[in-house]
Amino acid sequence: MLKAVFRMKNSFLLAIIVLGIVSYKKVCLTYAESGRYADDQFLNKQKFLFEILRNIYQPLEFEEYIPFSKAWIEDASKYKNFSSVSEFFDLFQDGFLSKGEMFSIYNYWHLKQTQMLFSFFYNSIDWDTYRKNVIWARENTNEGMFIFALTLSVLHRPDLQGLELPAIYELDPYFFFNGDLIHDAMVHRMSDEEYGFYLERERNAAISNYTSKFSTNNFGEGKMAYFTEDIGLNAYYYYYMLEYPYFLGGDEFGLNKDRRGELFLYMLQQLLARYYLERQSNVLGQIEELSWEFPLKTGYYPMLRYWNGIPFRPRENNYNMRSYDPKKLQLIEDHELRIKRAIDSGFYIKANRTNINLRAAEAIDVIGNMVNGNIDSIDLDYFKPFDVFVRMILAQGDYYGETEDLWPGPLMHYETSMRDPIYYQYLERVIGIYWQFKNYLPPYSVEELNYDGVQITSLTIDRLVTYFEYFEADISNGIPLTHRKSEQKSTWDYNIFAKQKRLNHKPFNYTMNVKSNIVEKGIVRMYMGPKFQNLRQLRLVKKYYVEMDQFVVQLEVGQNVINRSTEDFYYNIRDRSTYTDLYKRVMRGLQKEPYALDYSEIHCGWPDRLLLPRGLPNGYDISFFIIISPHIPAKVPQYSTYTLGCGAGSGSKYSDDLPFGFPFDRELDVNHFKTENMIFKDVTVYHLGEY
Repeated sequence: MLKAVFRMKNSFLLAIIVLGIVSYKKVCLTYAESGRYADDQFLNKQKFLFEILRNIYQPLEFEEYIPFSKAWIEDASKYKNFSSVSEFFDLFQDGFLSKGEMFSIYNYWHLKQTQMLFSFFYNSIDWDTYRKNVIWARENTNEGMFIFALTLSVLHRPDLQGLELPAIYELDPYFFFNGDLIHDAMVHRMSDEEYGFYLERERNAAISNYTSKFSTNNFGEGKMAYFTEDIGLNAYYYYYMLEYPYFLGGDEFGLNKDRRGELFLYMLQQLLARYYLERQSNVLGQIEELSWEFPLKTGYYPMLRYWNGIPFRPRENNYNMRSYDPKKLQLIEDHELRIKRAIDSGFYIKANRTNINLRAAEAIDVIGNMVNGNIDSIDLDYFKPFDVFVRMILAQGDYYGETEDLWPGPLMHYETSMRDPIYYQYLERVIGIYWQFKNYLPPYSVEELNYDGVQITSLTIDRLVTYFEYFEADISNGIPLTHRKSEQKSTWDYNIFAKQKRLNHKPFNYTMNVKSNIVEKGIVRMYMGPKFQNLRQLRLVKKYYVEMDQFVVQLEVGQNVINRSTEDFYYNIRDRSTYTDLYKRVMRGLQKEPYALDYSEIHCGWPDRLLLPRGLPNGYDISFFIIISPHIPAKVPQYSTYTLGCGAGSGSKYSDDLPFGFPFDRELDVNHFKTENMIFKDVTVYHLGEY
């Protein structure tokens, strides 16, 4: 319990304490060009997006937009694909999910409506049409559906690349902060003289009983809440799922050019590995694989509330199936078995009689698409997205249920899936398919592992230290405001911050000495994983190695000293600026203050705070691994097809074409694995402060 002190004027602070709180790794690409600045056209687009999302659960407050909220653009010439848009017009008139209702992309009807709304945005032929249609939708469609479809359009419309939305945990804080915190924030807002309902404030402090322990503590999972409920982790997963949604694909979006199936499985494998390391530093042991033997012992009480006040649906401990769940379970087991049989067979014959070789290394992309059940998968009628039905059972949802009768649990939202401990048990099961495929591939040969003429002679690393520190997130967007007192002030002048303890680490550096007999570019990959005694033990724990960094290095003949700081790590991103600060920065840009197009606000990356597992006060031992390989550029050179944004669908996201996770993605030949261009280093992670 922590007393939260509130500022006396227009900015309030609400504090909580977390007791007990990558990957799309490889997709966290920075802006490709440096030294560029936004022009007024870019800034006006950015300003519009920030304003249209402000106080999303309240009526639109910007007078200039209100005239466009009455009707959509009907002119067929204003759309690239009017037949698709006309389908949206017809569907909307038949009835869409109402404003204020709970929304989930894992309900068939919600998904269909969201796809139509996205198509409406995506096919708007120019910015003016898009802008007017977005204004109309802001006032006439469900808030959750609007956020989802708008975000999709910003991520996938070519003319919007480089634009950023507020961090999702500030845009819709109900999915990231517990209900008691939101309640306290509202109470304090109500007592504000400028923005509330009362003229006098009787108190300026709030006490939050926030603790995640009782939500999962029966099986020790409550100790992990600082990790599983971290807003950066959950935002990371959310943005990946919107960059590569299973219901988008084909030539129109080009997601298949990014090895999306392989990326999907690698992202899940890395999440599971990172979770495993965090479990070990909490002395929680192995991850149980989800078994479809009921009752399921792991319950979850999320402590979240929707905007309309309804709590997220919990799952009781020792949960039993409902009467209609066995049919869903049969679908899940059938789809899982089909994929496993195809892997064991080593080939698959498509419905059109085309034979696909499943013993080729690149076939992991095919397997990943099968598991994901995405649009780019083969024979979609046969390999369906069984993930959807898994979530229906575990979250007690109904895929074909009535749109306004839905009561979703955390697993029915991208924003909250990572909070539920049973999701990691499910991932353990899914990643079994990944390793089943990989185990059919031969171990890497010495020639594939080695880099002739290159030897890593030493590696030194700074002391590794983690600690908890307070982080402030602006949750004002989720708090209803009533501004009545001053025409000179607006909702941008009032902020409420959730102050939460989050894991962090002290920045560290490492120095690597490399002896080279060649002048050439190499590519460095760095991993961390469980400490092991010998290579035979490494065979068992390699699946829990997490890729930390990757970069290209120029090698010269002789001794090369490579210094690297965590501030330079390729996959990591820092905390985002607050919603209000971003908006004010754009407004200054419109007043001719330079607005750099850099990577400081990019959304697609692993949160730097979670680079290291928490560790222990007396030290938690792990191992670092570095390998240098010849740099053979990808077939489509990195960054060659885009200059802004994260590059989803660009086909030029990667620096080379080696498999994700190389060299740990295959079985190890313990007699020939260790080569001179790689090095292991045992390190210890120390945790400061409370344990």
